[in-house]
Amino acid sequence: MKVLLSGASGTVGIPLVAALLAHDADLRLSCVLRSQKARSALAQTLTPVQRERVDFIEADLSEGAGVDVAAGLLTMDDTPTVGVHLAADVSWDKSCEEMQQLNVQGTRNFARLLLAASARPHMVYVSTAYTQTHDWDYRNGYEESKAMAERSLREEFGARLPISTFSCSLVVGDSRTGEIARFNGLYPLIKFLAAFNPPFLVGNKDGLLDIVPVDWVVSELHAMVLRCAADGTPHECVASAGPHRVRYETTVRLIEERIALARRRHGLPELAPVPILRDRQWGFLKRALAAWQPPGISRSDFRYFERLLRVYGTYASSDRVRAPLHVGTPSPDPMAFLPGVVDHWIAHHPRTVRPQASTASSAPAAQEQPA
Repeated sequence: MKVLLSGASGTVGIPLVAALLAHDADLRLSCVLRSQKARSALAQTLTPVQRERVDFIEADLSEGAGVDVAAGLLTMDDTPTVGVHLAADVSWDKSCEEMQQLNVQGTRNFARLLLAASARPHMVYVSTAYTQTHDWDYRNGYEESKAMAERSLREEFGARLPISTFSCSLVVGDSRTGEIARFNGLYPLIKFLAAFNPPFLVGNKDGLLDIVPVDWVVSELHAMVLRCAADGTPHECVASAGPHRVRYETTVRLIEERIALARRRHGLPELAPVPILRDRQWGFLKRALAAWQPPGISRSDFRYFERLLRVYGTYASSDRVRAPLHVGTPSPDPMAFLPGVVDHWIAHHPRTVRPQASTASSAPAAQEQPA
């Protein structure tokens, strides 16, 4: 079998490459990467022997001309080929229009590459469990663009390309080690709580977050790839936490507890738990105190603070997510793996639990792993 993979240098892509190479010594793996930087990021995670088994295709999927060039270099044969499309803009704070070039057009361009690579293709479109193609109120441009991409993919290629879908929810680190390739999704919230004690957060305390560990997600996605290669039949999988969803306040308090442990090791005082306001309370504050800014927070930090409140407040107040579907095993309980996830982040950012000025303004935009 052959596998054509986009997004191979991302959160799910890096461990998926390792899983595919470990499973099948005869696998032919081609990774579509948008730049030399992405290629280097993936290559340095592989052993020299593994690198020899991977073909690197440099192409920006958002640009049709580059995809045409890459497609012209591919040799079509009759080997069953599964194309796994992971590459996406996963920002939660962009508009749908800003994300269409990569998320929608990029999906169509990946399908074109796949059709150029094999006479027996099968595509696995990786989406998010926080959206679906119909009957959904999209909370941000990411959700809307991922649904739009799937609809566009099926409309243009459904008659000549078997299409399977794999949707996962909010991906965090490995359930055993806490390790992860990219700190996005939940991690900007961890960074903000660790960098300084914010005056409050916004959302429904009892809202449920759907958090899944990357090793479980990769295991389920790997299993889908093998099924698609074996029978050529379209499949669907939703890798979400289901009954293991965790309350927003529980998540925040757990993060605070792990930060407190790290602060104690450095002789720092404990911080008071951060209050969580409902949306209407935050709305009242904004109307009543138009010029208000919490003391000790720079203007740029506060702009980031407001953006973070909007992003996480939305998901804490509207906990709509798809239920698990066709998974091999249930997702692990977040209360068992989240402490290790937070500890792993702290170990890689030790300055955030030492006395210093706020660094929140340099934090990345809150994002979700896509998928």
